[in-house]
Amino acid sequence: MYKKLLLKLLICPLLLLLSSWAIAQKITVAGKITDQTGQAIPGVAVTIKNGTTGANSDLNGKYILSANSNDILVFSMLGYTRQEIPVNGREVINVELAESQSILNEVVVVGYGTQRRKDLTGSISSVKGDVFKDQPITNPIEALQGRVAGVNVIENSAAPDAVPQIIIRGVASFYQPNPLYIIDGVRQADMNNINPQDIVSIDVMKDAASAAIYGSAAAGGVILVTTKKGSGVGLPPQITFSSRYGVTKPKLVQLLNTNDFIKLQNLVNPSFFAGATKTDTLANTNWVDELYRNGTEQNYNLSISGAAANINYLISGFYNQQTGIFLKNYSNIGGVRVNTDYKLGKYLTIGEQIDVSQRITSPLVGAEADLHNAPFRTQPIIPVYNPDGNWGTEPP
Repeated sequence: MYKKLLLKLLICPLLLLLSSWAIAQKITVAGKITDQTGQAIPGVAVTIKNGTTGANSDLNGKYILSANSNDILVFSMLGYTRQEIPVNGREVINVELAESQSILNEVVVVGYGTQRRKDLTGSISSVKGDVFKDQPITNPIEALQGRVAGVNVIENSAAPDAVPQIIIRGVASFYQPNPLYIIDGVRQADMNNINPQDIVSIDVMKDAASAAIYGSAAAGGVILVTTKKGSGVGLPPQITFSSRYGVTKPKLVQLLNTNDFIKLQNLVNPSFFAGATKTDTLANTNWVDELYRNGTEQNYNLSISGAAANINYLISGFYNQQTGIFLKNYSNIGGVRVNTDYKLGKYLTIGEQIDVSQRITSPLVGAEADLHNAPFRTQPIIPVYNPDGNWGTEPP
């Protein structure tokens, strides 16, 4: 009797281990994702809930990924209602996604007013500020990269003072017009000095309908920016602070030092050091290290916002400091924004929008820009400075 009891005690844990292993074993799950009309939906994100793996549906709406038999799959795509479906040991899971009504009822900026998205006949895309508020961007144009169809954002340079180029609906002519920027209803030359943390949404008008509102100035498209205002009547003021620090490490080519340079010249040009007796006194300059460094960025944001019965307000300030990988290349910008609305009566509200910013840059132009190729043409035996303090020259 005791032997049977002991045998049961040993078998039970083993069965539990086997059952848990069976539940957690990996299986391959595949299927097809369609809309309510049966059309395949490409580009749907299929992820494992609370996991780090996932896949996207292909052009035929098909997907495949590896999951545990007890996992939950999450199907999500902009414009469709998110679905969570347990695997339950199944290897084939087909999904039908429904269009999201909240997207159709979303309010977007149109010209100098707003409309519901489902009432629009023109082509307008929106990017919410919450999407990019935690990203290390300093120019709001970068927030549009890869997020709006038909909008190309081109980074012409990695310098800290570089401004991305934006092209809406492709190149229209040899003289490509820049987009028209409307910030809180006011025309601006650009949006380079706006703090990304102050933005509620960016709406892009991409078709000819925008010309009906703005005329020929909208030939390159229209970008409408809405900034934050105070909210929360009856609540204490909301204070928000954020900061970040980053380092950019360049990948640089290592050049020959003086000893290797002498060996190379003795092979390819023996007459170069012929008769030289004091090669050990020559300089050993690493021109790459002399002209390049690690780039850094510091960014600080502080805002105070709130609202009362007849007023809402937002006061924000920011400071961004960047140094490029090339010496003397930097960009510092700081600014303050004040948005307030005063309700004087049932039909009368006045407000103010004050935005002040200053940018100080040291771009690479002229002779300093030509120094980019200098390290690869300059001999390591040339010092940075001669003993007399003048710029270094080739030794006699």
